[in-house]
Amino acid sequence: MLKRFCDRLAWITAVLSVVCLLVMTVSILVNVYFRYVLNAPLAWPPELARFMMVAVTLLASSLAMRSGAHVGVSILVLRLPIRAQAWLFSLNSALILGFLLILLWYGWQLAFLEGPRQMAPSLGVSMMFAFIPLPLGAVLMIVHLAEITVEAWRRARIGESPFEAVYHDEAEAVALAAERTQEG
Repeated sequence: MLKRFCDRLAWITAVLSVVCLLVMTVSILVNVYFRYVLNAPLAWPPELARFMMVAVTLLASSLAMRSGAHVGVSILVLRLPIRAQAWLFSLNSALILGFLLILLWYGWQLAFLEGPRQMAPSLGVSMMFAFIPLPLGAVLMIVHLAEITVEAWRRARIGESPFEAVYHDEAEAVALAAERTQEG
């Protein structure tokens, strides 16, 4: 049930990320056209592009967390016994959760308490819209952290490395690359 919910949430997040990336790209292209072709720069495209870049970063970070695409060095961890790996994974997850709860708390305050009192200078909209990706990204990352932690513990209970659940795709890519190198 959690996996199906997270699958749908990841799909929605991916669509929102693509939309934000497209808006950012169009905004940059409009800015370049007006600034360098028409020699009449507009004030709003750079601001919109920055807002979209923040949104894409925070939304896509949750997708990266789910797929294990964040930077991690596991060469020593994978040499530990499975039980030690499980505890280390749990400690790592607890530290990440602590950071995400802080991000959620202050992001919520920034977005919903401070944001409505400020206006974006060029766009003329409430800064709340620029700040909403902070708590939203934190919530999405917390949900996906819960998903990968549950999966890691399930894998540890059956004697598999909890880190394999997170880094499974990366391991397959490395193995495939090694096979191709040996063939060529």
